[in-house]
Amino acid sequence: MDKINIVIDILKTQGFNPSIKVSKYNNIEWNEIVWTDEPNNDECYIYPDNISIENNKIAWFQSSQNDNHTLKIIENDVCFTWIPETYNPFFGCLCLLLEWYKNHLIFIYREKHNIYICSIKDTIVNHFNFHGEKIERNDNLISYETYMNKLEDTVKIIQIPELLELEPINKKNAEILNLFPFGAYPLSKIKTTK
Repeated sequence: MDKINIVIDILKTQGFNPSIKVSKYNNIEWNEIVWTDEPNNDECYIYPDNISIENNKIAWFQSSQNDNHTLKIIENDVCFTWIPETYNPFFGCLCLLLEWYKNHLIFIYREKHNIYICSIKDTIVNHFNFHGEKIERNDNLISYETYMNKLEDTVKIIQIPELLELEPINKKNAEILNLFPFGAYPLSKIKTTK
């Protein structure tokens, strides 16, 4: 069963009536799961790239027409819900990466001013954020550039899942290591070497 149908089945057990909606813009088609949260009359949606499944663990990031953003995690029949921190939820909350990595859920998202790197295990959310928009990933290392250090010759590095800040490296070495931060791209464009 594909991940869309797994999430649809879970939402149905929670009392919702989800369906798959095919959207199209500039000749690009994509699927999304949609349903209406009846008490609030709020249309909710989940994109397939914002779903991550590993063994008995599932997580998804959902948003809504009323700008409610939620991360849902189900692990060993325990459901955990977390509302991402945002300066202004009306600006939006863009999921850049949602992946199970070394028994942690790594959730990277961009809001109006910051990018957040979250490492979640056993319902404990640890996060690191920076004021900027450039980020890159290569396996367990994430490089980033803040608005304040963009004119410097260094790139900052954080190690996941620990969220351990490492010594910055120069931009030339970042290119050699495939860690030069280009921009805040969706999941499909963040490079991962495994």
